[in-house]
Amino acid sequence: MRGSIRGQTLHLFNASGINSIGQSKFQAKDGARVALGVEGRSGTSASIAEKTGIHSLGTRSNYQGKWLELGCFCKEECRLKNLEKLSADQVREFLAYKIELGVSYSHWSGYAAAIGKLENALNAYSAKFDRGNRYDFRTAIKQLRPDARAELPRFKGTRNYASPTSLVAAISNQTHQLVARIQLESGLRIAGAANISAGQLRGLAKDKLTGKTVGLIAYKGKGGKLGTAKVTPTTYQLLVKHISEHGSLKASPDGCRSSLKAAAQATGQSYNGSHGLRWNFAQVRFAEHQAVGVSYEHALGTVSHELGHNRIEITGHYLGLN
Repeated sequence: MRGSIRGQTLHLFNASGINSIGQSKFQAKDGARVALGVEGRSGTSASIAEKTGIHSLGTRSNYQGKWLELGCFCKEECRLKNLEKLSADQVREFLAYKIELGVSYSHWSGYAAAIGKLENALNAYSAKFDRGNRYDFRTAIKQLRPDARAELPRFKGTRNYASPTSLVAAISNQTHQLVARIQLESGLRIAGAANISAGQLRGLAKDKLTGKTVGLIAYKGKGGKLGTAKVTPTTYQLLVKHISEHGSLKASPDGCRSSLKAAAQATGQSYNGSHGLRWNFAQVRFAEHQAVGVSYEHALGTVSHELGHNRIEITGHYLGLN
């Protein structure tokens, strides 16, 4: 397809055959069940959705708006010009970005639903015009949904914890407490903080910004990007001791979240997921930069890099700047 991303979404809606406005949604679902070989109201909603179109103007406007946002994101980040070239990896990056941004889970699910329908439209378009393409975005959605459900609880305002130190101290499981300490002090995502091997340990060094002694942990972030996380010497020694005793630090992210949730309840704080600790890190680290005279723009960019963010507006959101 050619033209602007907006024009392509409009063309895709009209040319793919997904436009079912004015037709009975009830009859369309019954037809889908017949095609799937199921009776009555049986059959999964996802399988039925794959065989039905868009039946209302409101849904059309909602979905096309999200298709446009996805397309513009991929154009900016991945130089996508043709929606027919949209890949599952690009969809995954966009939905992961929404998790990082901290949208509500219901809002995230809305994007997932719209992208699932985009998959239908692109597959129908490819078949109709004999393009030979096959799209599968729902697998990426399925893979990310557990993280979205765990990290995007309902909340209002900032997601940082009011008293992160007492929160971490209240975690009874020592392994989970260590993971939380690492997240709070380094800003690592839970997947990285809960899985550290001996080969990632880089010893003690001076933090160039603060002059304080820190422990260094090498890690591989999103997209395979390499980075070095910094923690306090106390946490680093606890990590070294744990790895010497167990071979590595390896904990279940879901288990860590459960412990964090229990600690939040015990300390009278709202549970904001493990990402809440990254929000705390971002705010403390940004303040450290500004305390030594680093410019606003440079501080924002550096903290974004330390968090592994490709887009600084996510960090700005963590800091309450946008």
